[in-house]
Amino acid sequence: MLISGKDYIERLSSYKRDVFVKGVKVRDFVNHPNIKPAVNSIAFTYDLAKEKEEYSPLSDLVGEKVNRLNYINSSPEDLIARLDFQRELSMRTGTCNYRCPGADAMCSLYPATKELDERLGTDYHKKFLRFLKEIQAKDYACTGALTDTKGDRSKRPKDSRDMYVHVVEKTDDGIVVSGAKIHQSGAFAADINFVLPTQTFKEGEEEFAIAFAVTPKDEGVKYVLQNTGFQAKLREGGEFEPGNPKYGDRLTCTVIFDNVFIPWERVFIFEDLKAERKALTNFANSHRCAGAACKAGFIDSMIGAASLMLKANGLEKVPALRQKLGEMVGVSEAAYGIAIGAATKGFDDFGARQPNVLMANAGKIIGVEGFNKVIMHLADIAGGIPVTAPSEFDLKNPEIGALVEKYLQASPNFNTEERLKIIKFIEFWATSSHLLGGIHGGGSPAAAIIFLQMLADINSKEGAVKETLGLKK
Repeated sequence: MLISGKDYIERLSSYKRDVFVKGVKVRDFVNHPNIKPAVNSIAFTYDLAKEKEEYSPLSDLVGEKVNRLNYINSSPEDLIARLDFQRELSMRTGTCNYRCPGADAMCSLYPATKELDERLGTDYHKKFLRFLKEIQAKDYACTGALTDTKGDRSKRPKDSRDMYVHVVEKTDDGIVVSGAKIHQSGAFAADINFVLPTQTFKEGEEEFAIAFAVTPKDEGVKYVLQNTGFQAKLREGGEFEPGNPKYGDRLTCTVIFDNVFIPWERVFIFEDLKAERKALTNFANSHRCAGAACKAGFIDSMIGAASLMLKANGLEKVPALRQKLGEMVGVSEAAYGIAIGAATKGFDDFGARQPNVLMANAGKIIGVEGFNKVIMHLADIAGGIPVTAPSEFDLKNPEIGALVEKYLQASPNFNTEERLKIIKFIEFWATSSHLLGGIHGGGSPAAAIIFLQMLADINSKEGAVKETLGLKK
């Protein structure tokens, strides 16, 4: 079944969740001004799929096509199609679509559970396939949760137990877990949250080596939302003052598991260090590859805003500024090209297509550096006005509105309100949480560099230079 964005919102509205905004538990969380943009963004993942007829090939589980974000990629073409879809989502919304961690979780759990069953004769993969079938049949929106709060980083998890999601009790029917996950994008607005380990664990830390899925029926799950200046602007209202009022900033939360019971049918890895490492590694590589495509889409959005700002200011023919636009385009295509290369040069892992590990991690490094450069170019093109402009409310004030309209007018091709909308959109890009989110989403650049150092074949490169120079081997 393929549903619409409206169908998703109606289903989400039926859920009862403990969602906290600015210290207050909200009843109608779907329509809260801070949450509604994230809901709109996820709804658009359904509507864009219908608009473009962008669905994955026939699913063996449900016998029909499914949304790209709920499909286990089995070929380079599958993975490239997903990356294309995500790039357009990022460009069209100017923000996170929130579902890519869920897609990465599914594509990492598929091979991890299959390998686990073949190694130990267990039935985790069968359980995962049954749950995946339900997700595809009902067209659920899924997210993934990895980052534990960790506490004192000088301590191992076993010495800081409460700072990690861990097993409190094991019963015949399932497990009880406690702990918390931070930096979780859109978890409060998803149907399903996959919970994966945050790092590789050692012997004696098996209680943390678990992976499971949370549904809206699970009791004891609490969502505590971030509160930034952008969220404050959303609560203030206005038609365009926040800059991107429809789809919003990247909205995250802390997810607290307060003795939550998870039935065995939704436990996919349990105290197995090898399976945990496989799931975590595949997730990280998949998310970094997808992140490069998403960054390309974000940069596309900033390119559009920069070009409109040049025109609104009457500067569209200035060569130095046009050059910056060209450089922004180059960064976007470079990030996207690395993602496509990683998909093309990837590998099969127990039936699930995984991106090339070196290229996926290189995409993380290049994407972050490029994102920083593009933000600087956007700020240079826009000037200082995105952080000094009057508000939408000043423009509509009967006493000063006409004066604001007069003095903020520039090119005759744009009225003052149109120019101010562009200004506020650039303020959103320059001052929102996207930059830090881009740096640390899917793991920090330092983590990607560790992967690159470990896996790069430096010896062959040294050998090539030695041969060229006639050096002794």
